Amino acid sequence: MDLLAFLKGHASCYIYNGEQIASQCQKLKREIPDFEFLYSIKTNPFSHIIQNISKEGFGADAASAEEVFLSLKNGIASEKIFYSAPGKTEEDIKICYGKCTIIADSISEIRHINAIAAKHKEIVKIGIRVNPNFSMKNECGTSSKFGIDIEQLLKVEDTLAEYSNIKITGIHIHIQSQILNFQILGKYYKNCFELAKKIHSMKNVNIEFINFGSGIGALYRETQDKPVDLEKLNNMISEIAEENCVVLNAKLLIETGRFITCNAGKYYTPIVDIKESLGQKYLIVENAMNGFMRPAIANLIYKAAGEILTGYEPLYTCQDEFSVQVLNESVEKEKVNIVGNLCTALDVIRENTEVNHAQIGDIIEITNAGSYAYSLSPLLFSSHKIPKQYYLYKDKIYEDELL
Repeated sequence: MDLLAFLKGHASCYIYNGEQIASQCQKLKREIPDFEFLYSIKTNPFSHIIQNISKEGFGADAASAEEVFLSLKNGIASEKIFYSAPGKTEEDIKICYGKCTIIADSISEIRHINAIAAKHKEIVKIGIRVNPNFSMKNECGTSSKFGIDIEQLLKVEDTLAEYSNIKITGIHIHIQSQILNFQILGKYYKNCFELAKKIHSMKNVNIEFINFGSGIGALYRETQDKPVDLEKLNNMISEIAEENCVVLNAKLLIETGRFITCNAGKYYTPIVDIKESLGQKYLIVENAMNGFMRPAIANLIYKAAGEILTGYEPLYTCQDEFSVQVLNESVEKEKVNIVGNLCTALDVIRENTEVNHAQIGDIIEITNAGSYAYSLSPLLFSSHKIPKQYYLYKDKIYEDELL
């Protein structure tokens, strides 16, 4: 297909490459064969992507009741859907009951699930999210809005055992995303497994699954960073799988994070005006911050701090986390500011950046737009036209209808 001709008629838009997504899924299955994988729906809930993930045999990490239903609608079986989020309401639990494995994030959620199961006159299997006493780098744990502190969990063991309509059959731990260092990941997974064995010995607990969370990092900067060495990671964690066969025989689950979709998505938006101010040139595009917010946040954070920061996920990963270019054949280069049409000075994609000499109507391409992009952006700000999303598969473009 003629991509540029399509973009001239359809940008601003996102395009996700289905074959690239399938390839990333297959790489995980091939390189880490003893573990199963959950797609983090929140990274990109586009229906075609969830369908693709389902066909690869992956389950879903759902962060809301709506994501549970999105998973079911797009082909993921209920036994492969794990609903984990803080602050679930009783209504959330009621409507998702029986449609997924609910991961309780607090003692009160456990109590709510037990009460609902009692009304159904059933014993329901649940998981619990645990806030561990270690960090990703094997230091002490920290206070968190997520999960139940392991110390607290051990203290209320007798109380939990009295909830006769639930059975705790799994744990979920998640501390940090976007880890590229296989040694840090491997040590973290080992710590999680040791914690699972400790919890397995509690009353009314029989560990059938361990969700290690903390997805494998996506590569944002190919020239500066190295991807996760999956072969070496698997060598580190194969002993977990071996011991698991003997002591727990539980499902070992890893959340995919951005690994599958981040690099498979690109964002395109047209240049609608070009102007100069005090010697600086501005390319004004149709949807900048209100189409894809992360580049604007990256520009703001780095400009304000003057250094590379961490801890702002999923809004910000690193400096230069996106490649930006003008799609034309010009051999002439120029330094420009690429900005949007919103009434705020924050609406900036990139400042003082070198691109092909541009004309009004040319298309701007931004990479790494497959995760935390469309769903994270303020699409309704100023009531502009909302960008569309498209799915590219075997040289065909699909919109919202099911494949």
